[in-house]
Amino acid sequence: MLDTLIDQITVICTSGEKKIKEKLHDLLSQYEIKKIATGETHPDISQKMNMFLLAKKMEGLSEKTLRNYRKTILNFGAYTEKPVNKITPGDIRNWLSSCQELKISTIRYYISVLRTFFDYLITEELISFDPTRKIKLPKLEQRIPKALSVDELEILREGCHTLREKALLEVFYASGCRLAEIHNLNRSDIDWQERCFSVIGKGNKERVVFIGARAAHALKKYLDSRQDTEKALFVTERGKPKRLSQRSIHLIFKKIASRVVINKNIHPHVFRHTMATSMVNHGARLEDIQALLGHSSPNTTQVYARVSLERKKQAYNQHFVN
Repeated sequence: MLDTLIDQITVICTSGEKKIKEKLHDLLSQYEIKKIATGETHPDISQKMNMFLLAKKMEGLSEKTLRNYRKTILNFGAYTEKPVNKITPGDIRNWLSSCQELKISTIRYYISVLRTFFDYLITEELISFDPTRKIKLPKLEQRIPKALSVDELEILREGCHTLREKALLEVFYASGCRLAEIHNLNRSDIDWQERCFSVIGKGNKERVVFIGARAAHALKKYLDSRQDTEKALFVTERGKPKRLSQRSIHLIFKKIASRVVINKNIHPHVFRHTMATSMVNHGARLEDIQALLGHSSPNTTQVYARVSLERKKQAYNQHFVN
């Protein structure tokens, strides 16, 4: 609409000087002109973002993912203050430069969101140029996941004082599940005969995970001790039982760690790393671990092979005699 208005004004300006003011007044009276406040997302971005989010919701993306997409696009829009067809690679680079204090992984995520957004706009023929094509992803430093050693795992087991704490620790370790996956589990999800259950992971993908005899035993003892009818697998212990929140699960692991002497940051995800590392060290194939962990790319699982290789190198250097 703005381009059309500019074209019309250009035509008017070719008229005689006396008629310009009169024609401009007649033309502008047909429009409601509003100045965009500094720091606000351009209405054009907001409109197209809503179309984009609706399309992604219909594709099955989770509400959490949609919220993160919205937040990222709005932050970018507030920085650029431009309609989508006027955004350049330079605008994106400048915005990313303003985010230098963030982790590289966060910067990569921002670029990924914008790529997805502009790819949608191109597909829907809402723009003719994708400014993200010239934006390169910064290299992500491969960090070796900090898994627990066998001794550290045993120390944490000794720090568990309740049946719920023991069940949480064993299920997280044995299944290798993400926090949200365990949080969403119900009692009816457990297949006791096969010692497994299904979870909905990232990308709304369903997969089957297993728990060993030790975890199954700890979980059954915890469930048998409960007197409530709440369907959630893990529940609060004070007041009326309800599903244990993700934050509460975090705090439980912090409480367990506070009772013992351990020099590692203990959180739910560390048990996922520990499970994967343990399987690699015991000869499991990476493609099997990838399936159990729900990794969409084998490159994500490959990092655990590096852990195993490093430990083999340490063992070689320690025991090999020249």
